Amino acid sequence: MRSNHAPNNAGINQNFGVLTDWWYVIGSLLIMVLLQVVDSQVFRFEHDWIEQAEFWRVLTGHWIHFNWQHLLLNGLGLVLCVGITRPNWSISRWIVYNLLLASGISILFTWFNPELGWYVGYSGVLFGLFLLSAFELFKTERIMALLLGLGVCSKVALEQMSPMTLTTSDIIGVPVIIDAHLYGLLLAAAIALVLALGKQIFTIVKKI
Repeated sequence: MRSNHAPNNAGINQNFGVLTDWWYVIGSLLIMVLLQVVDSQVFRFEHDWIEQAEFWRVLTGHWIHFNWQHLLLNGLGLVLCVGITRPNWSISRWIVYNLLLASGISILFTWFNPELGWYVGYSGVLFGLFLLSAFELFKTERIMALLLGLGVCSKVALEQMSPMTLTTSDIIGVPVIIDAHLYGLLLAAAIALVLALGKQIFTIVKKI
């Protein structure tokens, strides 16, 4: 006799995706804490990383923070991002997005911010993740996704245009590099555009 109750594969996959989101959050926070207890100067982004052949700084600088308050704010931001959007990404997708955003921001620093001696912090990557997860959320909750995307973009626009920037520099005790937020958003938009175009091209080629 065949059962009429087929397994809910969609529900299983969704629950697994939620778990991987939170495993990524836990893993990232652990890495941030571990790096914070060692000498941050070894891992922070420095503008002369090419001359010094210290290529790891392109990535590690975004997981190091100026102090524990700085780490706490970005850690809470990551928890908020996952809690609101529930992107259900695989661990590999989380890692790829983080690598692209971190390395991209560092390269843009190198090209367009010669005055920047060094940088630490996850906020640039975090802004990019907020936008990418908003794109993901748009598939199921369009109003929430639009509000989130508009809020993140408005925050960055105000930072860039207003002399009274809305930053957390008073809390963490160091000036916030607002260009990191801008670069994170631009890179996230570029990633989303490439993925969308790639999907369209694949669909067209499949029909040929």
